[in-house]
Amino acid sequence: MARRLPPLNSLRAFEAAARHLSISSAAGELSVTHGAVSRHVAKLELHVGAKLFVRDHQHLALTAKGEAYAKRLAIAFDHIHQATLENFEPPGGGPLRIGIYPTFANHVLIPRLARFRQKFPDIPFQIETSHEPQDPTGEEIDVAVRLGTGNWPDLTCEHLFDEELVPVGSPKLLCGRILRDARDLDQFVLLHATPRLNDWELWLKIAGIMSIDPHRGMRFEHSGLVYQAAVNGLGLAMAQTIHIREELELGRLVTILGAPLKTARSYFLVYPPAKSKDPRIVAFAEWMKSEVAHR
Repeated sequence: MARRLPPLNSLRAFEAAARHLSISSAAGELSVTHGAVSRHVAKLELHVGAKLFVRDHQHLALTAKGEAYAKRLAIAFDHIHQATLENFEPPGGGPLRIGIYPTFANHVLIPRLARFRQKFPDIPFQIETSHEPQDPTGEEIDVAVRLGTGNWPDLTCEHLFDEELVPVGSPKLLCGRILRDARDLDQFVLLHATPRLNDWELWLKIAGIMSIDPHRGMRFEHSGLVYQAAVNGLGLAMAQTIHIREELELGRLVTILGAPLKTARSYFLVYPPAKSKDPRIVAFAEWMKSEVAHR
């Protein structure tokens, strides 16, 4: 019996629009016009006999049936992608596209990538950086590193390591002074990364210190600039321990006020369940977990 399939171009347009909740973003992803996506969605609605989207205060929203349909279609498209990859891609597949935070890339991944290439010479890779968490369910990224609690139900999450925070400064700034109490921070400038403006507040809260303004000081675009500013003596940084191991080993930075404190977040490697058998992702995940286990 022949399958009664909806128009495939309409399915693709609807799935992209549902994923982005934006006709314009879907049009950009599919390299078609806004009007073409709208027409495809209307054609699909006519075919299934139900509304899939509604306008909610000028924003696009899915109906209940549209949301349920979009979830099933996303899984189906993932399976099609995986079947194509497994059966028709050349050995090793195309480049493994890894979505990652810039500072994590600079301090954790890139220093180790030569070992990955040596172990898996047949797996080419591309690094895509963003200060925002990246979505491996789209067409641009295969696997991503995310920081959070692991509560992403539509993704497979593999724990890498817990986040730890510790205040650091350069020996030249400290001039031999030993900070014995968090209140000693009053005499120093605090350095902040714009995407992580609550780090000092979080650490002080965990440490039980409420008498210091955690938001005073200087701001920089990202953590890498904060660490460089700390190395050059501009102030004290609240650092993620994974990012400053080299600076500590070389003596460019020193920790102050005790041991690192764990937050409630961790770093995870994430990817869609449909890609769980992708040999490139399997190899990268196992390698990455092994690397950070000995960090």
